[in-house]
Amino acid sequence: MQDPEGTPPTLKRVLSPLGVLLLAFSALSPAFSVYIGGDAVLRLAGTGAAVAFLLGGIAAALLGLLYAEVGAAFPGAGGVYPSLGALLGPLLAFPYIVLLAPIVFAQTAFAALGMADYIRVLVPGLPLMPIAFGGMAAATAIAVLNIRFGAIVTGIFLAIEATALTILTVVAILHPVRSLGDVLAHPVMLDHGVLKAAPFVTLGLATVSGMWACGGASWGMYFAEEMHDAQRKIGRLVAWTGVIASITIAGPVILMLLSARDVRSLLASEAPMAAFLGQAGGPVIATVVSAGVAAAIFNSLVACMIAYSRYLYATGRDGIWPKPVSRALAYLHPKLHSPLVATLLLAGLSTLMSLIGEKALLILISGNVADYLLISIAIVLGRGRGTTGAFFRAPLHPLVPVFGVAVTVMALISDWLDPAAGRPSVILLVSLFVAALVYYHFRLRQVSKGWLLGTGGVEALGAAD
Repeated sequence: MQDPEGTPPTLKRVLSPLGVLLLAFSALSPAFSVYIGGDAVLRLAGTGAAVAFLLGGIAAALLGLLYAEVGAAFPGAGGVYPSLGALLGPLLAFPYIVLLAPIVFAQTAFAALGMADYIRVLVPGLPLMPIAFGGMAAATAIAVLNIRFGAIVTGIFLAIEATALTILTVVAILHPVRSLGDVLAHPVMLDHGVLKAAPFVTLGLATVSGMWACGGASWGMYFAEEMHDAQRKIGRLVAWTGVIASITIAGPVILMLLSARDVRSLLASEAPMAAFLGQAGGPVIATVVSAGVAAAIFNSLVACMIAYSRYLYATGRDGIWPKPVSRALAYLHPKLHSPLVATLLLAGLSTLMSLIGEKALLILISGNVADYLLISIAIVLGRGRGTTGAFFRAPLHPLVPVFGVAVTVMALISDWLDPAAGRPSVILLVSLFVAALVYYHFRLRQVSKGWLLGTGGVEALGAAD
């Protein structure tokens, strides 16, 4: 478990900004967001998806600035929680860690099932769970390797994903039938087979969904501890990730709506994005792109496992769980410097969680609105104390944090109006947060100082070159 010098192995700063960017975009997966998220918003709001993705993309890019500021101030492997621990203290950071733990496993399981679903579209008749389990095993084999190798592998898959998105974009650009102004001014949706004007409330709910689909700037934060000169560079990288992700996700969906010739049949399809490609580009192009999307979802699964294993590793290293659990999670492979136990635990529990089905997993995932609220509060406090803003400052302060609080309220309302998944998710996750808060207050107050990072930034975390 130790290096030749006798010191415990640590995460190594071996990634360039490009490597972190490849991993972040692989995790957020623009193709997955366009084809899966885009389909969901199209079914909800029809051509109002153009409004939803335009406004949602702008909102996601702005909220990325929040992650950029706290990530630059405290660039640790735990993602958001090191910043919350330093800025808000363990009283709020511990419940956030507990809240995120089941979401980590649920989201990984959801990605594996999503990949299996798309493969079964390409090859009908294949069994769902064996494909999901096989994808999880293959992703785990990549995730336990050296992170530089992981960045190369995900970069290759990301190129395939970019090709699939480029094909969709080019097909849409070559077949325009209506103007952007017309689509934005007159959004319509399908109601019992009839096109009608999309209600304002529906457009609001769709905009929240579009914002989630375009989000993902925070993924780069999980790899900050393994990035050269992270404090100076990670803030800009996270901010640009938010902007580029919004453009590459919102752009193809909007262009597709400008080019769809038969809106009624498109919205009636179970997979509108694939249906558009079949109509405008032909079955061969549709099949090629679908294969690219399946590869993109697998790539997202790999990158998610690399990222979330670092989150679990960081919680173990910081001694957040009982000692035997923390010790195991903090174990790094002596040569690969990857969190071996954390990765295997992530794979094992995510595989088990996939057995509960996509609907139950969606209930766990969809109600998580804590990030924007806690980070917004943390930045306001950090600016006042001078502990954030030294390496990256979100512009228009305090408007962006205020916007983050407003988005939290909108997201809560949106989830509450969804009785199938959103409302149960909010109730479950809020209950978990409150229970963790109570548990911390009575049992953990005296043992939390070990993982409160203070203002030492990445240097306090022990990352080595």
